[in-house]
Amino acid sequence: MKLLFIDDQPDSIAPAVRALAARGEECQISSFGNTENNINQFRPDIVVLDVLEGPPAEQRATGLEDYDVVWNERFCPVVVYSAQPELATERHPLHPFVKSAQKGRDISQLTGAIDELRPNVESLRDAEQHVQKQFATALRDVAPYAFEAFETFEDKIRAITRSARRRLAALMDAEFAPGEKLAPWEHYLHPPIGNDVQLGDILMKADGDKNEPTDFRIVLSPSCDLVASGGRTPKVSRILIARCCTMLAGLKLINLQPSKTSIGKRFPEPVLTQGYLEALLPMPSLPGRLPCMAANLRDLELLGFDRLGNAANQFRRVASMDSPFRELVSWSYLQVAGRPGLPDRDVEKWHEEIVAACVKQEAKNNAAV
Repeated sequence: MKLLFIDDQPDSIAPAVRALAARGEECQISSFGNTENNINQFRPDIVVLDVLEGPPAEQRATGLEDYDVVWNERFCPVVVYSAQPELATERHPLHPFVKSAQKGRDISQLTGAIDELRPNVESLRDAEQHVQKQFATALRDVAPYAFEAFETFEDKIRAITRSARRRLAALMDAEFAPGEKLAPWEHYLHPPIGNDVQLGDILMKADGDKNEPTDFRIVLSPSCDLVASGGRTPKVSRILIARCCTMLAGLKLINLQPSKTSIGKRFPEPVLTQGYLEALLPMPSLPGRLPCMAANLRDLELLGFDRLGNAANQFRRVASMDSPFRELVSWSYLQVAGRPGLPDRDVEKWHEEIVAACVKQEAKNNAAV
């Protein structure tokens, strides 16, 4: 594996580098501040990062900027190799691709952390190779149309990039193995993509509790009406949203008694396959971000754009529904708000009429044979 060490004192990590090189690892050492260039040139499998307690005036540890570069520019597994590895946990949340090791003469913690991350490195390599292959395929397929449709080189390149991204997304969605199923949390895009609010976005009270369903809302307004970026003005002044509730409250709302027997017979298979039940839109949990909950499509409110943010009495976007679940939100709400209001009818008599007609037609078919 390729290991990039980021440390302000190369001599302090020399024993670790020699030991890892002796067992076949390819190592490179970098100082703080040059991480982006080294990552792009060396393309490490794992970054081994030192973190130091910075001057009191800065109120942050040295090395965290380099951590940010790894986290945002070319994500790969990280080992925080420091005398104070806990300093890094204040910057980024716990993550399965991040390990800590105490810096010192004994490098067993470091080698152990690297060995733990080895399967993750292999999975990232496989994923990256697959995406690169699909993107190459997308570029190959869209390039002829872009060169035919545009005259200037700049327009052609922009069109190729734009179209290839869209085709890449379609190719990735099309490549499900037979019988492969999405995990429930794969309904969501987290963090949400783009700067504009969209249909199916999940909002949470800025001062809310991530484990409390009633602190969440789901956006029902069409995405095209909500665009506010690029100097555009939204077509609506307020956003239509539905309040969320616990699953227990939602089931009681539609008169489905939440006993194990009734839920087992009526709820999971038919309702979750369809995606909604009456005014109830079940929403899976996103571990550590969203609770298991339901949107009540009859419990609505209008939210002004001025209430999007992180201040008190505001809401912030925490996730988006991915396609086709985004379209399911719209379809579910349409079933509630767009259905015709029908008067009471004698459905029992109608049922008898249908049965009689079917019996008569079956007899006629048999006679014809």
